[in-house]
Amino acid sequence: MPKSGRYVVALLAAVAWCAQAQDTGPKREEFVPKSGSGRVVVIVSGQSGMPGYRDTAQQIADAGFDVTLVDGNEYWLKDTHRAWDMVKELITSAQAGPHALPGKAGVVGYSLGGGVVLTYAARMPSLVETVVAGYPLTSFIKDPADFVSKIKVPVLMFAGTADTYKDCCLIEKARALADAAKATSPPLLTLVEYNGVGHGFNLPTAARKDQASGQDALEKTIARLKEALPAK
Repeated sequence: MPKSGRYVVALLAAVAWCAQAQDTGPKREEFVPKSGSGRVVVIVSGQSGMPGYRDTAQQIADAGFDVTLVDGNEYWLKDTHRAWDMVKELITSAQAGPHALPGKAGVVGYSLGGGVVLTYAARMPSLVETVVAGYPLTSFIKDPADFVSKIKVPVLMFAGTADTYKDCCLIEKARALADAAKATSPPLLTLVEYNGVGHGFNLPTAARKDQASGQDALEKTIARLKEALPAK
């Protein structure tokens, strides 16, 4: 079959898979790498929804990963058992997609979605190889040591020291989590701080002074994913 024909077949398969996924659960978007297949990365958006995170998803796909982007609002539920099952289904369905290479997934979350991935994906070592959390929601965490003790996969966290957005993602709580993680060797949670940077620094709407930090965090995210999820 000519290359153009194979491309059309792959595109139709992706559309069909996305349509099926949307019919059976929360909306999701797939970003396929240029090679046509890659290790799976799931991205969970912040409260503002998926649109602001499409550029990040595309850049991670361009780095060689099969990326699924979802709306974090769909997964931050009072019913934690249901949320656990939904996150598990999200990961396993992405791993079963037509462009997914075998292996555990990488899971990335921002703001509200960062709270989701820290609470659920970071406790799924049978499915998840690594977690990245950008300016994650942490205000709900009352006991950092207890919370960190439940983390089962390596976590890379990014936080701005000037993030006061809704008091959801304060640097003091991020530091408390990182300090608690030092009780294990090696620590499963690593914190990268950006001095003077506010919330949403990887978004298109980020303050100009914060954009360099957003780019640095993206580069570090891709480096972590490449290290954890080598192509097979």
